[in-house]
Amino acid sequence: MNSPIHWSESLRAQTHKALESHGLDMPGPAFESMSFKNADGGYGLMPIDDLLAGRFVIHRRGSDATESFDTPDAVIEAGWVLD
Repeated sequence: MNSPIHWSESLRAQTHKALESHGLDMPGPAFESMSFKNADGGYGLMPIDDLLAGRFVIHRRGSDATESFDTPDAVIEAGWVLD
């Protein structure tokens, strides 16, 4: 990731923990989706149903783009963290 934004280690760890637990260990309540922000300045939503099923899919806000990942580490390496 070549971006001027570098997320703190604590935010990256919090994101990893929430994803690894499939949303069951979230820092706050989530309803239909979890909000994410990307180091490229973008924002996205991960549907809770996908997360509970072990699918890491982020739908970028303002576009039809969808990004899918195999692991929580892959989500974070792509620049995504909890918003």
